[in-house]
Amino acid sequence: MADTFFSHIDEKTLRELLARTGLRDAAVVTVSSTLYIENSNEIATRLTGLHPLERIDQLLSDQAAAALRDCIAARAPHTVYEELDGLEYRLEILPHRDGALLAFVRDDRASYDGTLRVLHAKGTQYLGTLLADAAQVDDPTLAAHLRRQCLRLHRLLMHSDFLHDPPLTEQLQLHHDDLAQLCRSAAEQASTHASSNAAPITVHADDSCIALIEPQLIRTALYNLLANALHVTPPDDDISLSLYDDGAFFTITVADRGPGLDAARFEALLSGWQMPAPLDEYLALARQGTPPGLGLPLIQRIAQLHGGSLLLSPREGGGSQLHFTLAHLPESLADHNLHAPMILEDGYPLEEIEFSVLD
Repeated sequence: MADTFFSHIDEKTLRELLARTGLRDAAVVTVSSTLYIENSNEIATRLTGLHPLERIDQLLSDQAAAALRDCIAARAPHTVYEELDGLEYRLEILPHRDGALLAFVRDDRASYDGTLRVLHAKGTQYLGTLLADAAQVDDPTLAAHLRRQCLRLHRLLMHSDFLHDPPLTEQLQLHHDDLAQLCRSAAEQASTHASSNAAPITVHADDSCIALIEPQLIRTALYNLLANALHVTPPDDDISLSLYDDGAFFTITVADRGPGLDAARFEALLSGWQMPAPLDEYLALARQGTPPGLGLPLIQRIAQLHGGSLLLSPREGGGSQLHFTLAHLPESLADHNLHAPMILEDGYPLEEIEFSVLD
C-alpha cells in the first residue's frame, strides 16, 4: 500500500479497525481531543476535502459529532451512519491516543435493498422448487446432475447475497475453535467431493490451534480456496494447505500447481464482481480460465471480517499461493453463549453446496 498513513496508527487501534472493516475500503482520519485533524489517508482527503489542522466536526452531523465527543471522553468506540454528498457511509469511531480515529466506509445498501434483494429471494425460492422436483426424477444419474446444477446456482446466490450485504464483525457469532482441525476437515471434505483422480491435498498444521472465529465462515473460505486449487492443479501434482500462527495473525496458505496468477489479475478478480463487463469480454476471460467470479471476493470479505486479508504470492516450482490471514481478535468480541451445531436455513449441507462446482 503506497499510502503510508497506516504506519502512524497505534497498533491497538489498528487491530480494532481491522476487526471492523477492510483498510482498502476505508477513508480514515485521526483527530486530536479538540477535534482538529492530525492526519488522513488519501481516500479521506479526497472524500472530505479537509486537511490537517482543520476541524472535523464542520463535516459531521450533530449525531456523529456527539458520538465522536463521547468516544474521546469515554474511550469507547461508536458506529454511526453518515451521509456525505448524497451517499451513505458507515462511520466507525475509535479511541486513538488522546483523540480518535474515524473510518468512513461506503455501504451500498440502497441498491441491494431494491431489485437485487428481490432477485436473490425469488431465485432461492425457485431453486427450492427445482431441487424438490429433481429429487422425483427416476434416473438416479440425471437426478444427481440436476441437484448439483441447482446447488451451483444456489451457491452463486449465497455468495452474492453475502457480498452485497456483509455483516459487521460484531454481528458474527465468534467463539473459540480449532483452526488446525478445521483445516484438516476441509482438506478431507475437498478430497471426498473431488474426482477420484484429483490432486492430493497435504495439510501442514500443529495438532491444535485455537482461534476466535466464526467457524461456518472459515469453512466456507477454506472450501473455496481448495476448490480453486483443485480446478487448476493437474492430478499428478500436489496441493498444500498450511497453517501458521505468528502471534498477531493466523495465516492459512493454500498452494496449487496451476499456471500461476499475476498480481494485476488477482486484483482484478477481487474487484471484478462489482464491475459490469460485456458478454464477449467475460467469455474471453472464461476461455482463458480466469472469469471474474465471487469466490475470491468472498474469501477476502471473510478475512476482513476477521481482521485479516487475502494475499497472493508465487509458489516455488510453479503455481500460486493464496494466504488467508485472520487477526488475533480481542476477547471482548467473543460470544460466550453455548452453540448447537450450526444448520443452514435452507437445509443443504455446506460441503455439498460449496463443492458443487467441482467436476
